[in-house]
Amino acid sequence: MIPVIDGHNDLAWACREHHGYDTTVLSGSVPTLHTDLPRLAAGGVAGQFWSVWVDASLTGPEQVTATLEQIDFVHRLVGDHPDRLALARTAQDVRDAMASGRIASLIGVEGGDQLDGSLAVLRQYARLGARYLTLTWSRTIPWADSATDDAHHGGLTEFGRDVVRELNRIGMLVDLSHVAPSTMRDALEVSARPVIVSHSGALALCDHPRNVPDDVLAAIGAGGGVVMVAFVPSFVSQARRDWVRDGEQGPPPAVGIADVADHIEYIRGVAGVHAVGLGADYDGTDAMPDGLHDVSTYPDLLAELRSRGWSQADLEALAHGNVLRVLEAADADHLAFLAGRAARPSAAALRPAVDVAARAAAQPRVLVVQNAASSGVRRLGRWLADEGVAVEVVAGEQGLPETLAGYDGLVMLGGGLMPDDDDRAPWLAAERELARQAITADLPTLGICLGGQLLAHVAGGEVRASFGPKERGATPITASAAGRADAVIGALGDGAPMIENHQDMITALPPGAVLLASSDAVALQAFRLGAHVRGVQFHPEVGADDLLGWTEPTTPTPDDRPVAELVDAARAVDAHNTRVSRALAAGFAAEVREAAAARTAAARTAATAAAAGAGVLS
Repeated sequence: MIPVIDGHNDLAWACREHHGYDTTVLSGSVPTLHTDLPRLAAGGVAGQFWSVWVDASLTGPEQVTATLEQIDFVHRLVGDHPDRLALARTAQDVRDAMASGRIASLIGVEGGDQLDGSLAVLRQYARLGARYLTLTWSRTIPWADSATDDAHHGGLTEFGRDVVRELNRIGMLVDLSHVAPSTMRDALEVSARPVIVSHSGALALCDHPRNVPDDVLAAIGAGGGVVMVAFVPSFVSQARRDWVRDGEQGPPPAVGIADVADHIEYIRGVAGVHAVGLGADYDGTDAMPDGLHDVSTYPDLLAELRSRGWSQADLEALAHGNVLRVLEAADADHLAFLAGRAARPSAAALRPAVDVAARAAAQPRVLVVQNAASSGVRRLGRWLADEGVAVEVVAGEQGLPETLAGYDGLVMLGGGLMPDDDDRAPWLAAERELARQAITADLPTLGICLGGQLLAHVAGGEVRASFGPKERGATPITASAAGRADAVIGALGDGAPMIENHQDMITALPPGAVLLASSDAVALQAFRLGAHVRGVQFHPEVGADDLLGWTEPTTPTPDDRPVAELVDAARAVDAHNTRVSRALAAGFAAEVREAAAARTAAARTAATAAAAGAGVLS
């Protein structure tokens, strides 16, 4: 049996989710997973890069903590099965493990956001055994564009280039899976060492954005790198990709071993036989191709390629030789780093990611009032954080601040209440006071659903309970002329599908308010008070999959649609909704940053004046 070294397996997160990080269950059959020790042996797996991946819903330091937990899992996995697994850093470690009949266990970090902006964190991951870093996961991060998100940088920022240089210096491989083609090209331009693509396919065969275009395939081959082919059905089959993109209607198109083999052969043709490997992505996706259902099936794929005329030498290169060569090309750098003999890091690589004084003085702060446990900040909080805004979420029932002093913005969320529903929500009196302060100061404010109604109520408008048509699910929202020109609501363009879930209604805007958007059924969907205070009836923080948590109406009406139907309709427009909602968040964040800059400047002016008055300044 030809030994296989696979570039990407998400067992660590799967065990976190389904087995409480227990490693002992893996000694026997675990039907709920693609991976366990008996099936690894049956598949001829001699080496595995275990992915230490973190869900993007975690942010900042949470990403680092969760990554360390994942790395801990890998170390415990090896420690609990020392007769079957061996921790490996280098190509020689892998060969030694293979010679002893054990599976070499390597570590790859799947996402640049897991550094939390710190190259010191990257170095610590390397010391703990990580040998590759995937530059992004599914979302664009502050220094690199992802393949499955909007591009913000045109590839890598200068800090992103510093990340690549530091990876080279400490002997970690640059992994180009998940990143945008522009990021791939920038990384190839900067990297002085061969790169990998740990789990992707060929874009020419399937137009999934996770796949690699021909020019990048050729450049990776020319640079001595390796592209490790994923088995994910929607990456390897255009029909399956189209079925997913079109809403998964009807039975899924069949995907089999031949589809994966086609990608392997195509990449061999473009990049060279020295530049192709295997990175299945087991336990990182629900479905796998027919015949490749778990980690025991690698021999069947190799048999398919042998039937197509692949030689023994080429199969061995594919299965393990190519990735070992690329790993070995960085081993000397890695060992020098561990021994303290590497070249000195650049000044950029030593720059602290957290400057306490600067952050306290300059980072914009937004207070988010959560009015119900089920109505959280969701993706809006992540987007604001991506824009450099510190988000402080306070549940109303836990008590609200008396003032907005020190905050540069305010977000008030929904909650199934009326603005004066003090009997059920005693904190609303304090929230109304914060709304008054925000209106008076013209502080950047976003009132969502209840929050928007509360702004209208405080400013002298009219809000009525259970009045008018019920709007639930994805609803077309049309911007007014003023809305299209607005710095935040202008994200809607002429109109966009947004998520709704209410029947309470603003029936009259406050005096002086500017109407920004409407829907067919609800005329007053969004409004502005002053220059920076906005209320909206729709939910930019809610995406299509959030509707999966909705329940059917207790007292349905003939117009109510089943939740499953609402989810399908929302998913059909989710890309448009997400793009617009994120742009709306970015517009709001820009105003918050401006407010923070003004607050900081005012504080400096006041400090200077105080110092002058005290005779400190000459």
